[in-house]
Amino acid sequence: MFDYYFFYPMIPFNLFFPQSYPEHVSPRSILSELPSCSIPTPCPYTNYRHPQAMVSMFSYLTSCTYLLPREEFISRKYKMEEMYQQFINEDESWSSIDPKEDPFTEEESKETRLGTIATSLKSLGYLIEQEQTLAITNYQGASLGELRVEYYPCKENGTIITEDDDIFVDDPDHLVGQPLHFQLKIPYARGISKRFEKIFCRYKFFLDNEYTTTATLTGANPDFKFSKQHSCTPVTDQFVRYMEGGSLVVEVWGTQIPVPMKQGDSRTTKQLMAANFNPNQTPKLLMDPEKQMILTELESAKKRADKQQNKLVKIQQLIDNAKDSNATTISVEQLQEILNSNTASMGIAVAGLLAALKLNKNIKK
Repeated sequence: MFDYYFFYPMIPFNLFFPQSYPEHVSPRSILSELPSCSIPTPCPYTNYRHPQAMVSMFSYLTSCTYLLPREEFISRKYKMEEMYQQFINEDESWSSIDPKEDPFTEEESKETRLGTIATSLKSLGYLIEQEQTLAITNYQGASLGELRVEYYPCKENGTIITEDDDIFVDDPDHLVGQPLHFQLKIPYARGISKRFEKIFCRYKFFLDNEYTTTATLTGANPDFKFSKQHSCTPVTDQFVRYMEGGSLVVEVWGTQIPVPMKQGDSRTTKQLMAANFNPNQTPKLLMDPEKQMILTELESAKKRADKQQNKLVKIQQLIDNAKDSNATTISVEQLQEILNSNTASMGIAVAGLLAALKLNKNIKK
Protein backbone atom coordinates (compact mmCIF):
# COMPACT_ATOMS: atom_id res chain seq x y z
CA MET A 1 0.00 0.00 0.00
CA PHE A 2 1.82 3.04 -1.27
CA ASP A 3 0.85 6.65 -1.86
CA TYR A 4 2.69 8.77 -4.40
CA TYR A 5 2.58 12.54 -3.92
CA PHE A 6 4.14 14.69 -6.61
CA PHE A 7 5.71 17.97 -5.52
CA TYR A 8 6.80 20.65 -7.97
CA PRO A 9 7.37 24.32 -7.23
CA MET A 10 5.29 27.19 -8.54
CA ILE A 11 3.56 25.12 -11.25
CA PRO A 12 0.10 23.85 -10.22
CA PHE A 13 -0.73 20.73 -12.18
CA ASN A 14 -1.95 17.18 -11.63
CA LEU A 15 -0.87 13.79 -12.88
CA PHE A 16 -3.67 11.43 -13.79
CA PHE A 17 -3.73 7.67 -13.48
CA PRO A 18 -6.51 5.26 -14.40
CA GLN A 19 -9.54 5.87 -12.20
CA SER A 20 -10.68 2.27 -12.65
CA TYR A 21 -7.98 0.46 -10.68
CA PRO A 22 -9.94 -2.41 -9.10
CA GLU A 23 -9.79 -2.33 -5.31
CA HIS A 24 -8.76 -6.00 -5.10
CA VAL A 25 -5.51 -5.03 -6.84
CA SER A 26 -4.65 -3.21 -3.60
CA PRO A 27 -1.97 -2.65 -2.28
CA ARG A 28 -1.26 -1.43 -5.80
CA SER A 29 -3.88 1.29 -5.88
CA ILE A 30 -2.44 4.76 -6.18
CA LEU A 31 -3.61 8.32 -5.91
CA SER A 32 -5.37 9.49 -9.07
CA GLU A 33 -4.86 13.23 -8.63
CA LEU A 34 -1.62 14.45 -7.14
CA PRO A 35 -1.10 17.87 -5.52
CA SER A 36 1.68 20.32 -6.21
CA CYS A 37 4.00 21.86 -3.63
CA SER A 38 7.26 23.78 -3.47
CA ILE A 39 10.47 22.06 -2.38
CA PRO A 40 13.20 24.69 -1.95
CA THR A 41 16.56 22.96 -2.35
CA PRO A 42 19.56 25.04 -1.21
CA CYS A 43 22.16 25.55 -3.89
CA PRO A 44 25.67 25.08 -2.46
CA TYR A 45 27.12 27.92 -4.54
CA THR A 46 24.69 30.77 -3.86
CA ASN A 47 22.02 31.96 -1.47
CA TYR A 48 19.33 31.22 -4.02
CA ARG A 49 17.21 28.11 -3.68
CA HIS A 50 16.75 26.02 -6.79
CA PRO A 51 13.50 24.04 -6.86
CA GLN A 52 13.79 20.32 -7.41
CA ALA A 53 10.88 18.12 -8.42
CA MET A 54 10.50 15.09 -6.15
CA VAL A 55 7.88 12.47 -5.41
CA SER A 56 7.02 11.52 -1.85
CA MET A 57 6.29 7.80 -1.63
CA PHE A 58 4.56 6.56 1.55
CA SER A 59 4.04 2.91 2.51
CA TYR A 60 1.03 2.09 4.68
CA LEU A 61 2.52 -1.34 5.31
CA THR A 62 5.70 -0.02 6.96
CA SER A 63 4.92 3.70 7.58
CA CYS A 64 8.11 4.56 5.66
CA THR A 65 8.43 7.61 3.41
CA TYR A 66 10.80 7.84 0.46
CA LEU A 67 11.66 10.81 -1.77
CA LEU A 68 12.10 9.82 -5.40
CA PRO A 69 13.66 11.99 -8.12
CA ARG A 70 11.23 12.96 -10.83
CA GLU A 71 13.04 10.88 -13.44
CA GLU A 72 12.82 7.75 -11.30
CA PHE A 73 9.12 8.25 -10.71
CA ILE A 74 8.41 8.73 -14.43
CA SER A 75 10.20 5.43 -15.08
CA ARG A 76 8.06 3.75 -12.41
CA LYS A 77 4.94 5.28 -13.93
CA TYR A 78 5.57 3.56 -17.26
CA LYS A 79 6.02 0.24 -15.48
CA MET A 80 2.75 0.83 -13.59
CA GLU A 81 0.93 1.40 -16.87
CA GLU A 82 2.45 -1.76 -18.32
CA MET A 83 1.33 -3.80 -15.32
CA TYR A 84 -2.17 -2.33 -15.55
CA GLN A 85 -2.45 -3.28 -19.22
CA GLN A 86 -1.34 -6.80 -18.33
CA PHE A 87 -4.07 -6.93 -15.70
CA ILE A 88 -6.70 -5.67 -18.18
CA ASN A 89 -5.56 -8.28 -20.71
CA GLU A 90 -5.73 -11.00 -18.02
CA ASP A 91 -1.99 -11.51 -18.32
CA GLU A 92 -0.88 -12.84 -14.92
CA SER A 93 2.76 -11.93 -15.45
CA TRP A 94 2.12 -8.63 -13.64
CA SER A 95 1.62 -10.51 -10.35
CA SER A 96 4.95 -12.38 -10.53
CA ILE A 97 7.22 -9.42 -11.18
CA ASP A 98 10.61 -9.40 -9.45
CA PRO A 99 10.27 -7.40 -6.18
CA LYS A 100 13.35 -5.34 -7.17
CA GLU A 101 11.56 -4.32 -10.38
CA ASP A 102 8.16 -3.68 -8.77
CA PRO A 103 7.38 0.06 -9.22
CA PHE A 104 5.03 -0.03 -6.23
CA THR A 105 7.62 -1.10 -3.68
CA GLU A 106 10.89 0.13 -2.25
CA GLU A 107 13.64 -1.60 -0.31
CA GLU A 108 13.28 -0.98 3.42
CA SER A 109 17.06 -0.63 3.72
CA LYS A 110 17.18 2.26 1.25
CA GLU A 111 18.95 5.33 2.61
CA THR A 112 16.64 8.32 3.03
CA ARG A 113 17.43 11.98 3.42
CA LEU A 114 16.04 13.15 6.76
CA GLY A 115 16.66 16.81 6.03
CA THR A 116 19.29 19.50 5.60
CA ILE A 117 20.89 22.46 7.33
CA ALA A 118 22.46 25.49 5.65
CA THR A 119 25.08 27.59 7.40
CA SER A 120 26.37 30.95 6.20
CA LEU A 121 30.08 31.31 5.40
CA LYS A 122 30.25 35.09 5.78
CA SER A 123 32.26 34.89 8.99
CA LEU A 124 34.93 32.86 7.19
CA GLY A 125 35.56 35.83 4.91
CA TYR A 126 36.59 37.83 8.00
CA LEU A 127 38.59 34.93 9.49
CA ILE A 128 36.06 34.60 12.31
CA GLU A 129 35.05 31.22 13.68
CA GLN A 130 31.43 30.06 13.60
CA GLU A 131 29.71 27.64 16.01
CA GLN A 132 26.07 26.80 15.47
CA THR A 133 23.41 24.27 16.41
CA LEU A 134 20.90 24.28 13.55
CA ALA A 135 17.53 22.60 13.06
CA ILE A 136 17.51 19.73 10.57
CA THR A 137 14.51 20.48 8.34
CA ASN A 138 12.82 18.30 5.75
CA TYR A 139 11.19 19.50 2.52
CA GLN A 140 8.07 20.53 4.47
CA GLY A 141 10.05 22.71 6.87
CA ALA A 142 9.47 20.35 9.80
CA SER A 143 12.32 19.99 12.29
CA LEU A 144 13.68 16.46 12.66
CA GLY A 145 16.45 17.18 15.16
CA GLU A 146 19.49 19.44 15.50
CA LEU A 147 22.98 19.35 14.01
CA ARG A 148 26.07 21.03 15.44
CA VAL A 149 28.29 22.63 12.80
CA GLU A 150 31.49 24.56 13.46
CA TYR A 151 34.27 26.04 11.35
CA TYR A 152 37.51 27.61 12.50
CA PRO A 153 40.04 29.54 10.39
CA CYS A 154 43.44 27.93 10.88
CA LYS A 155 47.01 27.95 9.71
CA GLU A 156 48.34 25.57 7.08
CA ASN A 157 49.57 23.17 9.77
CA GLY A 158 46.04 22.97 11.25
CA THR A 159 46.63 25.26 14.24
CA ILE A 160 43.38 27.10 15.02
CA ILE A 161 43.59 30.89 14.80
CA THR A 162 42.55 32.36 18.16
CA GLU A 163 42.03 35.84 19.55
CA ASP A 164 45.60 35.75 20.87
CA ASP A 165 46.81 35.64 17.26
CA ASP A 166 45.02 38.96 16.77
CA ILE A 167 44.24 38.32 13.10
CA PHE A 168 41.25 40.00 11.50
CA VAL A 169 40.23 40.99 7.97
CA ASP A 170 38.19 44.15 7.38
CA ASP A 171 37.17 43.21 3.84
CA PRO A 172 37.03 39.65 2.37
CA ASP A 173 38.37 41.04 -0.92
CA HIS A 174 41.70 41.53 0.87
CA LEU A 175 42.01 37.73 0.96
CA VAL A 176 42.21 37.44 -2.84
CA GLY A 177 45.55 35.96 -3.80
CA GLN A 178 46.24 34.79 -0.24
CA PRO A 179 45.99 31.21 1.10
CA LEU A 180 43.02 30.38 3.31
CA HIS A 181 42.68 27.34 5.55
CA PHE A 182 39.88 26.34 7.90
CA GLN A 183 38.66 23.31 9.79
CA LEU A 184 35.06 22.20 9.39
CA LYS A 185 33.65 20.18 12.27
CA ILE A 186 30.39 18.28 12.70
CA PRO A 187 30.60 17.14 16.33
CA TYR A 188 27.14 15.67 16.82
CA ALA A 189 23.41 15.56 16.09
CA ARG A 190 20.69 15.60 18.72
CA GLY A 191 17.04 14.61 18.88
CA ILE A 192 16.95 12.36 15.81
CA SER A 193 13.74 10.34 15.60
CA LYS A 194 14.03 6.74 16.80
CA ARG A 195 12.44 5.78 13.48
CA PHE A 196 15.89 6.19 11.90
CA GLU A 197 19.16 4.30 12.20
CA LYS A 198 22.52 4.26 10.37
CA ILE A 199 22.65 8.05 10.36
CA PHE A 200 25.36 10.02 8.56
CA CYS A 201 25.96 13.50 7.14
CA ARG A 202 27.37 14.58 3.81
CA TYR A 203 28.15 17.85 2.02
CA LYS A 204 29.89 19.37 -0.97
CA PHE A 205 32.18 22.33 -0.36
CA PHE A 206 32.50 25.03 -3.03
CA LEU A 207 33.36 23.28 -6.32
CA ASP A 208 33.68 19.74 -4.96
CA ASN A 209 32.42 17.05 -7.32
CA GLU A 210 32.19 14.37 -4.67
CA TYR A 211 30.45 14.37 -1.30
CA THR A 212 32.41 14.44 1.93
CA THR A 213 30.75 11.99 4.35
CA THR A 214 30.87 11.51 8.11
CA ALA A 215 30.87 8.18 9.94
CA THR A 216 27.60 6.22 9.99
CA LEU A 217 26.13 5.89 13.50
CA THR A 218 22.92 4.70 15.13
CA GLY A 219 20.98 6.39 17.91
CA ALA A 220 18.97 9.53 18.61
CA ASN A 221 22.09 11.50 19.57
CA PRO A 222 24.98 10.37 17.33
CA ASP A 223 28.45 11.79 18.05
CA PHE A 224 30.08 12.05 14.64
CA LYS A 225 33.25 13.78 15.91
CA PHE A 226 33.88 14.74 12.29
CA SER A 227 36.66 17.18 11.38
CA LYS A 228 38.26 18.06 8.06
CA GLN A 229 40.58 20.84 6.97
CA HIS A 230 39.71 22.67 3.76
CA SER A 231 42.10 24.95 1.91
CA CYS A 232 41.80 27.49 -0.86
CA THR A 233 45.21 28.39 -2.23
CA PRO A 234 44.97 31.04 -3.35
CA VAL A 235 41.63 32.69 -2.63
CA THR A 236 39.89 33.81 -5.83
CA ASP A 237 37.15 36.36 -6.53
CA GLN A 238 34.76 33.44 -7.11
CA PHE A 239 35.54 32.01 -3.68
CA VAL A 240 35.02 35.41 -2.03
CA ARG A 241 31.59 35.67 -3.66
CA TYR A 242 30.86 32.15 -2.43
CA MET A 243 31.70 33.12 1.15
CA GLU A 244 29.72 36.36 1.00
CA GLY A 245 26.55 35.06 -0.63
CA GLY A 246 26.64 31.30 -0.38
CA SER A 247 25.98 28.70 2.25
CA LEU A 248 27.34 25.32 3.17
CA VAL A 249 24.53 22.76 2.89
CA VAL A 250 24.86 19.62 5.03
CA GLU A 251 22.49 16.73 4.32
CA VAL A 252 21.50 14.27 7.03
CA TRP A 253 20.72 10.73 5.86
CA GLY A 254 19.56 7.55 7.54
CA THR A 255 17.71 4.28 7.19
CA GLN A 256 14.08 4.03 8.31
CA ILE A 257 12.95 1.41 10.80
CA PRO A 258 9.68 -0.13 9.52
CA VAL A 259 6.58 0.03 11.73
CA PRO A 260 4.23 -2.79 10.64
CA MET A 261 0.63 -1.98 9.91
CA LYS A 262 -1.81 -2.90 12.69
CA GLN A 263 -3.23 -6.36 12.27
CA GLY A 264 -6.92 -6.54 11.51
CA ASP A 265 -6.98 -3.26 9.54
CA SER A 266 -8.90 -4.32 6.44
CA ARG A 267 -9.18 -0.88 4.86
CA THR A 268 -8.14 -0.54 1.24
CA THR A 269 -5.47 1.87 0.08
CA LYS A 270 -8.18 4.21 -1.18
CA GLN A 271 -9.84 4.29 2.24
CA LEU A 272 -6.53 4.84 4.05
CA MET A 273 -5.66 7.70 1.72
CA ALA A 274 -9.05 9.33 2.26
CA ALA A 275 -8.47 9.22 6.01
CA ASN A 276 -4.89 10.57 5.93
CA PHE A 277 -4.65 12.90 2.96
CA ASN A 278 -6.40 16.17 2.16
CA PRO A 279 -5.77 17.16 -1.49
CA ASN A 280 -6.55 20.80 -0.71
CA GLN A 281 -3.97 21.04 2.07
CA THR A 282 -0.37 21.99 1.35
CA PRO A 283 2.54 21.44 3.73
CA LYS A 284 3.13 24.24 6.21
CA LEU A 285 6.66 25.45 6.80
CA LEU A 286 7.34 24.88 10.48
CA MET A 287 10.95 26.07 10.29
CA ASP A 288 12.02 29.00 8.11
CA PRO A 289 15.54 28.43 6.65
CA GLU A 290 15.78 32.10 5.71
CA LYS A 291 15.21 33.10 9.34
CA GLN A 292 18.01 30.78 10.42
CA MET A 293 20.32 32.35 7.84
CA ILE A 294 19.50 35.87 9.06
CA LEU A 295 20.24 34.88 12.66
CA THR A 296 23.57 33.43 11.54
CA GLU A 297 24.50 36.63 9.72
CA LEU A 298 23.53 38.72 12.75
CA GLU A 299 25.85 36.64 14.92
CA SER A 300 28.63 37.06 12.38
CA ALA A 301 28.07 40.83 12.26
CA LYS A 302 28.28 40.99 16.06
CA LYS A 303 31.65 39.24 16.03
CA ARG A 304 32.95 41.61 13.36
CA ALA A 305 31.75 44.56 15.42
CA ASP A 306 33.62 43.17 18.44
CA LYS A 307 36.79 42.98 16.37
CA GLN A 308 36.35 46.56 15.20
CA GLN A 309 35.75 47.64 18.79
CA ASN A 310 39.02 46.00 19.72
CA LYS A 311 40.75 48.16 17.13
CA LEU A 312 39.24 51.32 18.64
CA VAL A 313 40.30 50.20 22.11
CA LYS A 314 43.89 49.88 20.92
CA ILE A 315 43.79 53.36 19.39
CA GLN A 316 42.38 54.73 22.64
CA GLN A 317 45.18 52.96 24.46
CA LEU A 318 47.65 54.69 22.19
CA ILE A 319 46.10 58.08 22.96
CA ASP A 320 46.11 57.44 26.70
CA ASN A 321 49.78 56.49 26.62
CA ALA A 322 50.56 59.61 24.62
CA LYS A 323 48.88 61.73 27.28
CA ASP A 324 50.79 59.94 30.04
CA SER A 325 54.02 60.72 28.16
CA ASN A 326 52.98 64.39 27.76
CA ALA A 327 53.01 64.01 23.97
CA THR A 328 50.93 66.55 22.04
CA THR A 329 50.87 64.93 18.60
CA ILE A 330 50.68 61.45 17.10
CA SER A 331 51.93 60.36 13.69
CA VAL A 332 49.10 60.52 11.14
CA GLU A 333 50.79 57.97 8.90
CA GLN A 334 51.04 55.43 11.68
CA LEU A 335 47.40 56.02 12.66
CA GLN A 336 46.36 55.38 9.08
CA GLU A 337 48.41 52.20 9.12
CA ILE A 338 46.46 51.06 12.18
CA LEU A 339 43.05 51.87 10.64
CA ASN A 340 43.78 50.32 7.25
CA SER A 341 45.48 47.11 8.37
CA ASN A 342 44.26 43.89 9.88
CA THR A 343 44.59 43.56 13.62
CA ALA A 344 47.86 41.66 13.40
CA SER A 345 49.57 44.54 11.59
CA MET A 346 47.72 46.94 13.85
CA GLY A 347 49.23 45.34 16.92
CA ILE A 348 52.73 45.77 15.48
CA ALA A 349 52.00 49.41 14.62
CA VAL A 350 50.63 50.14 18.09
CA ALA A 351 53.64 48.52 19.70
CA GLY A 352 55.93 50.67 17.54
CA LEU A 353 54.11 53.83 18.52
CA LEU A 354 54.22 53.01 22.22
CA ALA A 355 57.96 52.35 21.98
CA ALA A 356 58.44 55.68 20.23
CA LEU A 357 56.43 57.47 22.90
CA LYS A 358 58.74 56.14 25.58
CA LEU A 359 61.78 57.45 23.68
CA ASN A 360 60.34 60.75 22.62
CA LYS A 361 57.57 62.64 24.37
CA ASN A 362 56.64 64.45 21.19
CA ILE A 363 55.99 62.42 18.02
CA LYS A 364 55.69 64.99 15.25
CA LYS A 365 53.70 64.56 12.09
